[in-house]
Amino acid sequence: MSSHLTPIADLSELDLGRWRELAARALEPNPFFEPDFVLPAAQRLDAVAVGLLVVTGPGGDWLACLPVTSVTRWRRLPVAALAAWRHIYGFLGTPLVTGDNPEETLAQLVGAALDDAPRKRILVLDWLRADGPLAAPLESVLEDRPGRHVTFEEFERAALERRPVGDYVEETKRPHHRRELKRLGRRLAEEMDAPLEVRDVSTDPAMVDKFMELEASGWKGERGTAFAQVPGHDDFFRELTDKFRAQGRLQLLALAAGDRTAALKCNLLAGDEVFCFKIAFDDSLKRFSPGVQLEERMVSVFHDEMTQQRMDSCAAPDNTMINRLWPDRRPLVSYAIPTAGATGWASVRGVEAAFQVHNRLRRAAP
Repeated sequence: MSSHLTPIADLSELDLGRWRELAARALEPNPFFEPDFVLPAAQRLDAVAVGLLVVTGPGGDWLACLPVTSVTRWRRLPVAALAAWRHIYGFLGTPLVTGDNPEETLAQLVGAALDDAPRKRILVLDWLRADGPLAAPLESVLEDRPGRHVTFEEFERAALERRPVGDYVEETKRPHHRRELKRLGRRLAEEMDAPLEVRDVSTDPAMVDKFMELEASGWKGERGTAFAQVPGHDDFFRELTDKFRAQGRLQLLALAAGDRTAALKCNLLAGDEVFCFKIAFDDSLKRFSPGVQLEERMVSVFHDEMTQQRMDSCAAPDNTMINRLWPDRRPLVSYAIPTAGATGWASVRGVEAAFQVHNRLRRAAP
């Protein structure tokens, strides 16, 4: 095995082809680290310099890769770091790794980040699946390294695991909540003067612009954070959806009645999983909870019409709405990993102390 760190802008077409091949056979799928997500993000989001840490095999095939950024201060701490690149639209930080000896490959990846670049004091891996196929191999690699890594973040977010019977919502939502949602659905259909239905509009590029129009009509528009309002972010969303659509891995679902769209949900497909990316709804209909109406129907679409085995909500862990709808949970974890020696140990001790103070202040807040 060998490894190298290459700026995103310097990747060749051969590199991009090998990156896509790696993503297709990765032991654990992660669309947020695929080239058709990372490249538009790096070009459009006014990002810091992004590089790609790559592990290759004897024949030049890619065995692992991780988009990274180099920082002199990490999370306001005076600690130099090589950190997995996670921006506001990146919801998973698991590296892409093949299933051929993942422990050895991960050891090479971590070693390349730290041992081959000793000026980097810590390697930061954010938001990894704590229950995925890479979890145990990575833990083994970290236990074998000198020094002690810090687990600085652990949380769960809503997910769906396929089950024989589609009783997902029944398990989590109380009967009176289900009745209220059905009542609002009837009211929404009356308001739109036609029966509600979920339509798959994934192949229609015009619906991407419709999505951004709906998003800007609501609270994100009021805050100025909608795709259409931030320079470059609209182009990022168009390019991303174009690339995933071309591969048949974009899912864009509309809750509609007649010729009117109440809500749109954008998902990305990777391996045997669905990753929920964004949802938007018509703000003039918000009293009928059109976003929740679509989310509930999405559960049935997943169970009845799709072959994927899991769906990751990619939602915040305290998202009450999605937590009420989805019964399963996906645990995530973040690590700070030091270089060998006293300097790396001191850096990671500083990280640990800083997060202990941060957590105490958060618990003490009213």
